[in-house]
Amino acid sequence: MSRPVLMATVALASYAALNLALSFVVAAVWRWRAAKQVGILPAARARQLVWLRAIPSLGAAAIIALVIAPAFAIFEPDHESEMAGPLVLVLAAAALLQIGASVVMALATLVRTRAAARAWLRSARPLNVDPPAGVPAYTIESLAPIVALVGIFTPKLIAARTVIDSCTTGELTAIVAHERGHLHARDNLKRWLIACAPDALRWLPWHGELAAAWHDAAEDAADDAATRGDEHARVDLAALLVKIARLTAEPAWTTAAVSPFVEEDGLDRRVRRLLASGERLSNPSRWWPIAATALFCATLAGVSSPAAFERVYQVVESVIRFGR
Repeated sequence: MSRPVLMATVALASYAALNLALSFVVAAVWRWRAAKQVGILPAARARQLVWLRAIPSLGAAAIIALVIAPAFAIFEPDHESEMAGPLVLVLAAAALLQIGASVVMALATLVRTRAAARAWLRSARPLNVDPPAGVPAYTIESLAPIVALVGIFTPKLIAARTVIDSCTTGELTAIVAHERGHLHARDNLKRWLIACAPDALRWLPWHGELAAAWHDAAEDAADDAATRGDEHARVDLAALLVKIARLTAEPAWTTAAVSPFVEEDGLDRRVRRLLASGERLSNPSRWWPIAATALFCATLAGVSSPAAFERVYQVVESVIRFGR
């Protein structure tokens, strides 16, 4: 292997090993701590879970870019070629499979989302509500009572004519406010990134639990954005969810980049939460992100010295030679 090819292979192998290790760390944090957290604002919990889910891929990439790649570039001597051992080759192949599967899934989701949006918007007309929606909003002709925010980068609000005809002005305002909450939080983009994350956690059982918890928190946060703490508005929104859900029991979306107003799964939980009174919620303590950031910076500082870089390079070299 030439030096550039060897560096790329080492980077891929390091990514596979690091994101696997970090995936199990995230799974442990989820099972022992994050899954049990209650009493915090849904918007704050949704942000926590997004960052927790991003740790395996972002953490692995950061360690490679700031530690492993510089160490290898500094100390790897110039030579015509060097063969990597089977361990590095297997890890590099695993990383390519992870990244390739993630890219394919991301592109497929993007294509399905755009196709669904085009089909729904083919006969669409602008939806005018008071107050204004604050997002491109359209009425569509559909037998299914679709109400959803569709799209990843430029979301659009669509509502079936059957829904528009069956809702009062106040109910339409509540629907728009809920979907606007998803828009401001960029939930469709987050949903897409969570579903297509290029790491080992996506193949572990805890990914589904974490993604479902984020989905619930995002829906609760959008409900809170629509009701703004008003008890009467919460009761009205709960009744509206049941009303829309009764129009049909069949799901009308097949893509991750859609934030529907109501889904059969989770409907009971959302209604019960909206009707619960006296719920006391707070923002989570900020000590743990500060502590985690400080620990990460201290670790980087500790491995950024020439001696530490040389030790990292020696470890990498021993892995390259393993089994050769």
